[in-house]
Amino acid sequence: MRVGFFVGQIQSEELGGGHVFQVSIIEALVRARCSHELYVYYSCDKDLFENTENIKFINIESEDNLIFKKKYKMLNDLALKNKIGLMYFLTIGSESVEMPYIATVWDLAHRVHPYFPEVSTSGWTFESREKNYSKFLPAASRIVVGNEAGVNQICRYYNVDAGKIKTIPMPTPDYVYSLRPDDSILKKHNLEPQKYLFYPAQFWPHKNHIRLLKAAKTLKEQAFKIVFTGSDRGNMRYIRQKTEEFELQDTVLFLGFVSKEELIALYKNAFALAFTSLFGPDNIPPLEAMALRCPVIYPEIEGAHEQLRDCALYFNPYCVNDLIEQVEKLKITALREELISKAETLAREYHVDNYVKEIFNLLDEFALIRECWCSSEKYIDL
Repeated sequence: MRVGFFVGQIQSEELGGGHVFQVSIIEALVRARCSHELYVYYSCDKDLFENTENIKFINIESEDNLIFKKKYKMLNDLALKNKIGLMYFLTIGSESVEMPYIATVWDLAHRVHPYFPEVSTSGWTFESREKNYSKFLPAASRIVVGNEAGVNQICRYYNVDAGKIKTIPMPTPDYVYSLRPDDSILKKHNLEPQKYLFYPAQFWPHKNHIRLLKAAKTLKEQAFKIVFTGSDRGNMRYIRQKTEEFELQDTVLFLGFVSKEELIALYKNAFALAFTSLFGPDNIPPLEAMALRCPVIYPEIEGAHEQLRDCALYFNPYCVNDLIEQVEKLKITALREELISKAETLAREYHVDNYVKEIFNLLDEFALIRECWCSSEKYIDL
């Protein structure tokens, strides 16, 4: 079967999780063996990938495809030209295709938390999201989510049959195993190992930086610093203002965007990842931390225990004292070492190569359905 993988716009490395997920999956596809012929469609101002024996990379924005730029159904026409039998969307698609497709859903945060501006009024608005999801999900041949919490949300909000939803746990990115840490970042910012809590997250309101900031005064008394990394998505000014208001300028560090090598070093030397985000049902940073033997403190959100099991300490994301209590627990050496050991094993179980194997299993299953008909009359020659 000829399968198209729609990656979409390759996000900037500074945009965090979306970029990590895209690149991790593409690299794993290249490494893996597959019985199907793969076409990977992406958008970028330059060609990023070279064709392999089993994968053809198609940059929709390349000069060769200028003919499609003014067409509304650009992806569909390219897929018909390439005789694609099944399209696999690595995220929610923005346009319809005439062949069967599989959709990946990262989250339905606009339904669970419609009050946050980033999913309601700014950027991709609530109305636009709803129009897209309500059209795209019911018509999907299969839907992939990270855990059963995601399944329940899709069924609840879009009346989709649970039988066509496949759970594949969010993958641990491969870079945490392949790159070396750049420890110079600690010296650069006067950071001592095990003396800071780390939170890598873009500055969106839903990332809930304020909770960690409110805990910082007590943590300062315990000689802990707070290290934030990530680009500004509209809320950094507010968090910086609160930092000054709380007189924590010498305790809270804003490092902005850092390289993957620096990120690894910050994970490996942190006392813990203090992850306060309110969006789920799963996330990538705790998996990165676990792979790098950094203990994880994680919010009690829907899907949390299914993703991280008993490999993290959980807290009420609206309760500062609860967060501080989990930090105190991690001072118990035996508990700390037990969490690190179990978490490291879980991160390897979730390796991105295993994620891609599950994708290929799904393709094999659907190939039995797809061989029931041929749509050659639909294919176009452009």
